[in-house]
Amino acid sequence: MFSAPSMHDSISGYSRRTACPCCGAPISAAGRRISSSPRAEDVPFDRHGEFLSGYVPHRIFFTYQRCEQCDACYCPLYYSAEQLRQLYERQPENMADVPLGSRERTQAGYLQILRRHSRMAGGLLEIGADIGLFAEACADAGQFDRLWLAEPNTGVHAQLERRFAGRNASILATMSPAAAVPPGTASTAVMIHVLDHLPEPAAALRDVFRTLEPGGVLMIVTHNVGSRLARLLGRRWPPFTLQHPHLFSPRAMRSLVSACGFEEVDIVRTTNYFPASFLMRAGLTVFGLPAKWVPERSGPDVGVKLGNICTLARRPIGRMGGGEN
Repeated sequence: MFSAPSMHDSISGYSRRTACPCCGAPISAAGRRISSSPRAEDVPFDRHGEFLSGYVPHRIFFTYQRCEQCDACYCPLYYSAEQLRQLYERQPENMADVPLGSRERTQAGYLQILRRHSRMAGGLLEIGADIGLFAEACADAGQFDRLWLAEPNTGVHAQLERRFAGRNASILATMSPAAAVPPGTASTAVMIHVLDHLPEPAAALRDVFRTLEPGGVLMIVTHNVGSRLARLLGRRWPPFTLQHPHLFSPRAMRSLVSACGFEEVDIVRTTNYFPASFLMRAGLTVFGLPAKWVPERSGPDVGVKLGNICTLARRPIGRMGGGEN
């Protein structure tokens, strides 16, 4: 078991890390840095909301350092819990600028991966359920008799309630649902583009571990900071953003899930679907080129491997605690 200590910076209001949040290695073990220009830590906090989301030509983010021990990239200086609360109050629904049909095709790909490893019955826990697209696909495809949907954005709760009316579902306004889920009752847990947003990823995974039955499966979708696209784009890579206090590579994910008590089962690349015009606009914007002449949502869906990865991990049979060995 490890912890990644941090402390409050009384001057900036930010949190300052002294160790890697994934493996606990001291910050002195961190190597290469990548920064925006200007760096987020040099821009007043009250201006950060202007840069929070979307493909924009002038993005800022906190400086990342790469841990030489586990290969994770993390921000030694990052928001406090109160600052995060203020910023996320201004953020729209996840991927709201991508058409619903395209998002559903992407989710269908995740479901195909999950079905190879989950028994698709018993209890399902999704952390960061958003509007419930993936949980609904799981409920339709499997035989889950209990659903826990953790989503701190209460603005989408009414939509979740309508979507899961008549099902045995609990909607939780938290990203730490372990207290609401009886220990050992979930056969399957899902985190889709959630873990790279949570300031304490190891603590989150240990909580999930306790909710899973022996042999239960955890599926985590994250960006891959070790991907070819990330190496090609450098600081222009869109996942380098204010919302992500850390980013993972396959090596970092193996280290993290192992440290939290899981057995790594598989790590696979995933496919995202977008309208052709959306991809063109995003590509032009990333390189600082004008994109207003490209229609926002036209053309057929295109499936692309953007460097995202899906990690499958399992709670070992007979293991009672998460990372407490």
